[in-house]
Amino acid sequence: MESTVKCVIVEDDPVSMEVMKGLVERAGFLKLQQAFNDPFKAVQWLADNTTDLLLLDIEMPGINGLELLKSITQKPCVIIISSKEEYAVQAFDFDVVAYLVKPIKAYSKFLNAVSKVKDKLKTQTSTDTPDRIFVKVDSLLIGIEFNRILWVEAFGDYVKINTAEKVFTTYNTMKTVEGKLPRNQFTRVHRSFIVNVSKIGNIDQGTLLIGKKIIPIGNSYREALMNQLNTL
Repeated sequence: MESTVKCVIVEDDPVSMEVMKGLVERAGFLKLQQAFNDPFKAVQWLADNTTDLLLLDIEMPGINGLELLKSITQKPCVIIISSKEEYAVQAFDFDVVAYLVKPIKAYSKFLNAVSKVKDKLKTQTSTDTPDRIFVKVDSLLIGIEFNRILWVEAFGDYVKINTAEKVFTTYNTMKTVEGKLPRNQFTRVHRSFIVNVSKIGNIDQGTLLIGKKIIPIGNSYREALMNQLNTL
């Protein structure tokens, strides 16, 4: 199965937003997690969540795209899509993958840019393919194989990693744990829950079931979850 690249769009212009959504859908291997017309909401979301790729406009009200990049701590791959060429030199100071000028008339340019991201992520995965996550529990570092993990749950300042045999509680953030889990195996379905997609039994309108555990699906996470599932 072709590897997928999770992406987020930040674009204040509604016409450009629809064009970018169309490009993402056409690419096939891109899975849209969120689309923000408000850059401040994007910053808030990125503070608690991870993505592989940020498709980012520059000139937006209140904060421009480069200022947005300065404000986030864990930076994904970034492709700038702007109507102005004058920011290109500054943009590459942020190690962006590509700088595309609107309107994007040639789909091949977009495809070439996002394919670079896919290849970059594939290289990172192939050079470092752990089969487990190590978590600190009291004074011990405990290795938990990814395939054993059913779901991860926020618990105040702690995170609970649930397996069939045991629950491991560790002092950490959901965003940190999410960043350590394989993107093709785990997905965030709620502010407080990350699930192993292969362990999902069934899905209702607003919940999913893993074993006997009913897990809520947040409205802002539903589309990304459905994109990751192998559905008919």
